[in-house]
Amino acid sequence: MTGTSSPAGLLAQPYWYRHLPAGTDVHHLDEGLFAVTGNAAVQEALVHPSVVAEHPLKASARAFGPNVLDADGPSHRAFRALLAPILSAGRIAEYRTSLMPGLIRELVDSIVGVETDDFYNSFAHRVPYGIVCTILGIDVALVDRFHELTRPLARLLDYPTRETDETHANVAELLRLIEEQRAAGTSGEQSLLETIERTRDRKGISLTDDEVRSTALLFFLAGTETSSAFITSLVYCLGRGLFGLDELRDDAVRDDYLEEVLRLYPPVQTIVRFAGDDLTIQGVRVPRHSAVLASIAGANRDPRVFDHPDRFQTGRPMRGSLPFAVGAHACPGAMLAKTEFSLLVAEIVERCSDVVITRDRLGMESQSFSHPTDFSIEFRTRQGKRS
Repeated sequence: MTGTSSPAGLLAQPYWYRHLPAGTDVHHLDEGLFAVTGNAAVQEALVHPSVVAEHPLKASARAFGPNVLDADGPSHRAFRALLAPILSAGRIAEYRTSLMPGLIRELVDSIVGVETDDFYNSFAHRVPYGIVCTILGIDVALVDRFHELTRPLARLLDYPTRETDETHANVAELLRLIEEQRAAGTSGEQSLLETIERTRDRKGISLTDDEVRSTALLFFLAGTETSSAFITSLVYCLGRGLFGLDELRDDAVRDDYLEEVLRLYPPVQTIVRFAGDDLTIQGVRVPRHSAVLASIAGANRDPRVFDHPDRFQTGRPMRGSLPFAVGAHACPGAMLAKTEFSLLVAEIVERCSDVVITRDRLGMESQSFSHPTDFSIEFRTRQGKRS
């Protein structure tokens, strides 16, 4: 190890991949533990047929049971097939016009004219939790309760895992609330559970009711916490004055802006996988059962792929940027998330004259959905707009 006392100490550092020796992109950190950092190496690892998500001792699998994040091969494809109708282009177009605008207006109503030092905890979750609660068929009045129960579960996806009695209790309570809402008739025929159960039955997919509910809950966790983290990064970049707000009225400019923020601040910095067999990555032998930590952040700032990789620079070629990963486990909700982010920026631009960082200690949460921390931000009202 270089400059750290343990792998856990290394991984707790923002941009941990920078503390590893130069000259290789595959690093043996400890017995049965490898880190993969360069762009080509990360892509190779994530698409390698013997680099898998399943592991018998994986904490998320113990907490949720069989689910979309922890399955491979036919089981994983079956889980993905359940989510496909919810994340289709047609359904996202519906969300764009009927679901997202109201939630985004409510969020921007609450921040315009406000200076806050706690954007992530107080505001960032409101839109993604509102969207996923609605998709799940849950009363949006329960958004804050779901937020309270879900956030500790993010640590189940870290390396090293933080598994506690609370995480298991929270999973049980979330599943109970979902079933309670369903029994109360708050979910309609278009809800996630109703849709994926119909898909399962129509396609003859061999998944139990419990497996369907676990995948719905994992969809909730991944969809909300990654979006909350990225929305925090997004407003942080707006506040740093990296781009003029009025320029972001243009759809193409806004898209380029979002892609560059995604490259610099991917909401998941590190993806945990396992060697299903003895294998090699970039010529380095990785024994069977080893944990493989693929650094999305390192891949997205690889100077061999991106000139001046730490510089915010829109319009650069984005081939090689991996904010939603690649391979069989690439994020199925990427288009839903990008639609949400674009509409949010458009509303902020419409309502705010300036977004300004008023205090910045350059903190970064590097685990459990990465985002800037320890900053204050002010959303200044555009003259003539309601506040």
